[in-house]
Amino acid sequence: MRPPGPSYKGHRISPVQIMILLSVRKDKKHGYGIIKDMRAHFKGIWDPKTGAIYPAIKKLQDMGLLVSEHLGGKEYYFMSEEGTEWLISALPILNAISSMRMRFTSVIVEVCEEMGIEASEIPDVNSMPKIDRLKTLTETRDLLEADLLRINEAIERVAGEKE
Repeated sequence: MRPPGPSYKGHRISPVQIMILLSVRKDKKHGYGIIKDMRAHFKGIWDPKTGAIYPAIKKLQDMGLLVSEHLGGKEYYFMSEEGTEWLISALPILNAISSMRMRFTSVIVEVCEEMGIEASEIPDVNSMPKIDRLKTLTETRDLLEADLLRINEAIERVAGEKE
């Protein structure tokens, strides 16, 4: 059973779809630009492929959260007004989910260390030497913490605007 997560008009919004919306929140991007952006965020952990990204883009378009425009022979994607409104309303939920996942992960790692069990990590990370793995995981944690701080600041700004 899948835990509850963000949705829009009865459709579940996947983490990949969320990342696509976050990628195009400020600028129009073509598909490869979205993939490059996601690769930069998940370096060493996940290598997004077109087979995962384009179907997610299509679903976002079908829901009305993402729109496209042809420029210079390429299709560029950007958030619709509905997409922007959804993202603003979803940020508190996304922040809570992210915080829970980070805490859950830290507890699992702590218990594995206490019990002398090597925590299983994502396969791409496992192939790295231990020092590189540690560096990658530490950088990932730091980026997530920084992202959460920025999300909290955005939530506070949006909450302040509505008052």
